[in-house]
Amino acid sequence: MVSIAQFKSVNEAWEYWYNQLALQRGDATSRDGAVTGEIINAITVIDDPKNNLVTSPIRKLSYKYAIGELLWYLSGSNKLNAIANYSKAWNKLSDDGETVNSAYGYRIFEKFGFNQWEHVKGLLKADPNSRQAVIHIKEPNPEKTKDLPCTVALQYFIRDGKLYATTYMRSNDIWLGFPYDVFTFTCLQIKMAFELGVGIGSYTHIAGSLHLYSRNVQSTSEV
Repeated sequence: MVSIAQFKSVNEAWEYWYNQLALQRGDATSRDGAVTGEIINAITVIDDPKNNLVTSPIRKLSYKYAIGELLWYLSGSNKLNAIANYSKAWNKLSDDGETVNSAYGYRIFEKFGFNQWEHVKGLLKADPNSRQAVIHIKEPNPEKTKDLPCTVALQYFIRDGKLYATTYMRSNDIWLGFPYDVFTFTCLQIKMAFELGVGIGSYTHIAGSLHLYSRNVQSTSEV
């Protein structure tokens, strides 16, 4: 089962998927609560990644948090106290009370013993047609954690003088995850395009499980 939809903006994509999920009105359960709807293998294509903010009145997004999270990722930090300045929800996810396991920036820039960002950029500079420009986020690790990364990998392509980006996710909550994740990853796409001196192509977001928790149906809470 695959669901593919293409949009001009992230807000159009969010409203479409939210409405599709809210209409299901299911009662499946998960470790994080009741799920009202789920779409597996949901593929979202955003024609203009620069138009990357969810502005729907249904989802009153915290732009302060979106910027804070992006800056935290760009810093390469995995420190809990840094991101907790923007949301105390992270305190419940830390395994040791000091660090965040899923910190994407740390995984991109430091965790695996080399800077994946610079490595991928180098690959694309050396060969613009490369299919090897992949940044790995989730690694095979059997250790238990309260904060398993939802993102598996980011891939970049240069085609026709533009940088295209694809994100692969094992799981994505349309309410809390999708708006901030897509904002972050499109910003990273734009940053990479700037650094490579190429144009900006479309953004593709692939979620193995795109879902909506029952508690968030018609909710208007921030963060």
